[in-house]
Amino acid sequence: MTQRALAGRLGVTPRNVTGLLDALQEDGLVVREAHPTDRRATLTSLSGKGRQVTSALRRGRDDLAAALFGDLPADQLDVFTATLAQVTERLRSVGPSERV
Repeated sequence: MTQRALAGRLGVTPRNVTGLLDALQEDGLVVREAHPTDRRATLTSLSGKGRQVTSALRRGRDDLAAALFGDLPADQLDVFTATLAQVTERLRSVGPSERV
């Protein structure tokens, strides 16, 4: 993925992504290489170590979700999920100056 595409996906500026990727690369978590057809672009991907860390984070997330929601009845979980989606959408619609 290009750094510009990653910035767009994260909702931040390319400059922000550059700083983050510098640190991740220094830690051996990502690899950068020249784009094969666009000399201005850089492709970024997870390194082997980065994939291991990502897998561990996902397992931790899944374990936490199971602990929090695993024994909830499906109908209760559906109501919670729908309510959370509504609240999230309302939060997105609030302008930065309206946030507390």
